[in-house]
Amino acid sequence: MQNELEAMRKALVIRGYAVKTIITYVSVLKRFLDQLVIPLESVNSEVLQNWQYHLVHDLNISWTLFNQMVCALRFYFQTVRASPWPIKHIPFQRKKRKLPTILSRDEIRRILEAALNPKHYAILATLYSTGIRVSELCHLQITHIDSANMLLHVHLGKGAKDRQVQLSQGLLGILRNYYRSCLVKPQTWLFPSTKPDIKLDTSTVQRMVTAVTKRAGINKQVSPHTFRHCFATHLLEDGTDLRTIQALLGHSNILTTEIYLHVATHHLQTVRNPLDHLPGGRV
Repeated sequence: MQNELEAMRKALVIRGYAVKTIITYVSVLKRFLDQLVIPLESVNSEVLQNWQYHLVHDLNISWTLFNQMVCALRFYFQTVRASPWPIKHIPFQRKKRKLPTILSRDEIRRILEAALNPKHYAILATLYSTGIRVSELCHLQITHIDSANMLLHVHLGKGAKDRQVQLSQGLLGILRNYYRSCLVKPQTWLFPSTKPDIKLDTSTVQRMVTAVTKRAGINKQVSPHTFRHCFATHLLEDGTDLRTIQALLGHSNILTTEIYLHVATHHLQTVRNPLDHLPGGRV
């Protein structure tokens, strides 16, 4: 088994996959091989289908984890193994469409006001003002702030892609106030952990967001990613076009961005409802 896992790891490294993806894919392969009771060479489409059925029916794993496992095995069987492989397709599971939680602007204000210190305030403001992912926030460095051009450089975001987002005057002022408040000034990471040379962990941000949301008296499920959804939705409500929002969010496909059409209130409020315009009707 170790030879197979090492071959998987090397193939992923060579192709430039993210460290987190490498860890996930190798662990998925190990999980699959651990339960395998037949020789690896005997695995066929039926074996894989039975395993997928076990994951969904017996273990009831999430859509995200299921498809991660499918991607991992597809990579292994179609890329890592040198011998011809008869399996051309491993089916994915259909995603259950769920609209994201959107906070009103007043709720965003209340959360910001509930932050206990300048660092927490700056983190929350950065998430909302830029729409970056929490992992991207934790990787922000001092040098990524381009105040001359009012840009924030996001390096190696999802899919190992770089992009630029707007740095607003308000956010720049908040970041400067946060920097001045630091007894030990950040040297590399914009938001370091308690040790200045170590970047902040995403789980720390998650716990902080949960605590601040509760303190603000908001009874909604709010995560760092919620601010990304709010950023996109509020931009759309203010008239920003979808293509621009797609670029700011770093979405590869415009269809991913179009979900915000379903939660932007102004799109729903401006619809001409047919019931209200029936000729000679009672309404």
